[in-house]
Amino acid sequence: MPPDQPAFPKIPGQHGLATYRQLREAGWTEAQIRHRRATSWQTPYPGVVVPHRGPVAGPELLTALALWAGPAAVLTGLTALSLHAVKAPPPAVATFLVPQAARAREHRLARSVRTCRQPRVAHRDGLLAVAPAARALVDAVCLESTCLERLRPSDLEALTITILQRGLATVEELDAELWQRPQAAVTSLRPGLDSFTEGAWSRPEAVLRRLWDAHASLPELLTNRTLVHTPTGRFLGCPDGYLPTLGVAIQVHSRQYHQGIDDQGGDRWAATVEKDSAMVGAGLRVLGVTPWTLHAQPRRFLARVEQLVELGPPEPMPLVRHTEPAARW
Repeated sequence: MPPDQPAFPKIPGQHGLATYRQLREAGWTEAQIRHRRATSWQTPYPGVVVPHRGPVAGPELLTALALWAGPAAVLTGLTALSLHAVKAPPPAVATFLVPQAARAREHRLARSVRTCRQPRVAHRDGLLAVAPAARALVDAVCLESTCLERLRPSDLEALTITILQRGLATVEELDAELWQRPQAAVTSLRPGLDSFTEGAWSRPEAVLRRLWDAHASLPELLTNRTLVHTPTGRFLGCPDGYLPTLGVAIQVHSRQYHQGIDDQGGDRWAATVEKDSAMVGAGLRVLGVTPWTLHAQPRRFLARVEQLVELGPPEPMPLVRHTEPAARW
């Protein structure tokens, strides 16, 4: 750097990038900025300066997008879902929501869309403000539909269920988002929401039963039976499925019902893990599965069951008896 030029500003959270305004505030003149742009800098987005000529990707690219979109912009759509660690189709552009008073615009891989319902910020990645998963999903369907055209209805249903199952959005949040959009535009998201709230997602043994009954070659499955250690009479658990001929308990672990605090102040997830351990301690094999896997990738689950069938029953068989189905309240 020539001695008569100031240092490139190092601004926290900007991954070494700066705007023209920030450069001028740091003492750079227009002539100096033009010279560096022509020799060693680049401007991937209007007003955003990268102090090198190499590729701009990863955190640098996200920072460039955020600087271009402006301080009030919130990232939404498929790019936001990727930052929630949700596997989704790659976006054509990164979509930002900006207030009504701002200007809607588009440049290369980014665009800003005006909204009268500016979302809350779910989290920040440096300067980048990311919309909640429910808003990002609905915006993806409404604003980035061309990227979702290759998805089958079952894929979109599984994507919706994944977001709900992982606790990235609540049923109430997603339902509220859907009701604030034209219903014809978001009808593809309703099956996933309905499956999660009304069907087997609230009754894990039901989806397990349906999947099992569709494969006649599988061994006998008892659903929702209470297991007791025969020598001691000790209660072991009430698994969602039980294979008495193989000594296998199947547990459908749903985040919806196994997280949080119960009425007695206990940790539900800790209680679930401890119950599984009690069954293992009595000699049972425990096969865990999530509702998402049963719904979206049943073959993966069935392959694990087939492996257990090939192993055959343990020797000796666990001393466990089962009672009638537990009452449902």
